[in-house]
Amino acid sequence: MVNTQSSHYRWYVLGLATLAYFFIAGISRMCMPVLFKEISTDLGLSMVAIGAIWGMDPLAGVLIGLPGGLLADRFGVKRAMTAICIMAGIFGAVRGLAFNFVSMATTMFLFGLMAATMPSVVPKVTAVWFHEKELGISNALLNIVWGLGSMISTMFSATFLSPLLGGWRYVVFIYGIPCILLGLLWLITGREPIFEDGISKRASSIPFRQSLSSVLKIKPVWIIGLITLTFWGSSMGMIGYLPVYLRDIGWSPLAADSAITVLSGVSTLGAIPVVLIAERFDSRKKVMMVCIMVMTSTLGLLPFIAAAGVWILLVLNGFLRTGLFALLNVMVLENGEVGASYSGTAVGLVSTFGMIGAFLAPPLGNSLTAFGPGLPFILWAVLSATGLPFFLLLRDE
Repeated sequence: MVNTQSSHYRWYVLGLATLAYFFIAGISRMCMPVLFKEISTDLGLSMVAIGAIWGMDPLAGVLIGLPGGLLADRFGVKRAMTAICIMAGIFGAVRGLAFNFVSMATTMFLFGLMAATMPSVVPKVTAVWFHEKELGISNALLNIVWGLGSMISTMFSATFLSPLLGGWRYVVFIYGIPCILLGLLWLITGREPIFEDGISKRASSIPFRQSLSSVLKIKPVWIIGLITLTFWGSSMGMIGYLPVYLRDIGWSPLAADSAITVLSGVSTLGAIPVVLIAERFDSRKKVMMVCIMVMTSTLGLLPFIAAAGVWILLVLNGFLRTGLFALLNVMVLENGEVGASYSGTAVGLVSTFGMIGAFLAPPLGNSLTAFGPGLPFILWAVLSATGLPFFLLLRDE
């Protein structure tokens, strides 16, 4: 039997959590953008339809973010992650059975319900298993693995696996298997933490109403949620539009698609350094404000920079992105009113704000292409900048 009192076991649990990010939020989710060309040809879908299908994921996140956190606080990490991983594997594989727009949109929404719970539930693992001084690094590791999964998926799903396996359907079938196996690992080996008094912490002692009412009264959680809305909205808008924009200005399809892979790769490299810098200066708030200012500048400059300059802007943007996301989570988890007990609900509320931004910002930006191909980046830069004043309402924990 696994010894939950062993200090090594918490790293095993973190390993399971990072694998969930890797396979569900990274591999299974991010394979879709590079497979959309093949999917649109197979199902006879327009680019507008493909955009609507991609939007099902953040739409699901708007609906499941807060409930997912509530469920994690109510039933515990083990039960929540077991169900999420198994259902993500099943719903992810079912996408391969789609035969028209409605069936693809429906299966994407169902998979999105599972994938979108990742930012709500997985950080709770760090809250209940790790000390405050370890929250920054443990959350950074979660986001590094997500970046690796995204990078691998965008590199190999369409160019290697689809031709090897015989089409996009078999790719999503295969990606469902490790998710299901991971859910079984959570079921068999997962445990809730045991504290010094020898009692296992059972989240079932916290009713839904108590979790929700307690978190809704915490002002910093709402403020961080609004910051996350602007950050996720501007980020998702750029990621979805960038390959199309680069093709339109003369880049080759391979170079344009590689831009997202490079962005994901650089994000994995920057996560830990950004967190360590924040710890070194003992002011997460100031470091995050600098990160957002630089990311806002890179977005605003993209329409005016060509060739090698675009790569420089992408490297700067990507290097700061994942560390910023990790630090936002840490600010929520370290709030004295949140603690480990309400961490799922609090992060779920913040995630819901983020998904609202991710759902609304891409179509708003894309609608400006009729007036100029670079205008979406300007809009997203302005949206990113609107998050800065909210930092003035926060204090470093």
